[in-house]
Amino acid sequence: MKHDGFRYDFTGRELAYFLFGKKICPKCQGKLLKSKGYETVGGSVFNSKTAAFFIPNSKIKHYLYFYNCEKCGAEFTLSELAK
Repeated sequence: MKHDGFRYDFTGRELAYFLFGKKICPKCQGKLLKSKGYETVGGSVFNSKTAAFFIPNSKIKHYLYFYNCEKCGAEFTLSELAK
C-alpha cells in the first residue's frame, strides 16, 4: 500500500518525555523498550477549516509510539506515560 504522506503528533509533554523522560515502567520499575507503529488514515482527517495540509482522498501514515516493559510485559502509549 502506497502512502501519500506521513504525520507525527506530539503534545509538549509527550515530546519532553520522548526526548528526556526516564523510560521506567510505572508498575514494576523495569526498563521500557520503545516501539514504533502506524495507522493509515485519510487525508481529510487532519485537515482543518482554515488550512488543508493533506489532499482529502490521500492515504496518510500516522506514526504512534508504544513502550513495552521487558520485566512485566505491560504496554503503554506515549500519551499515557507523559501524563
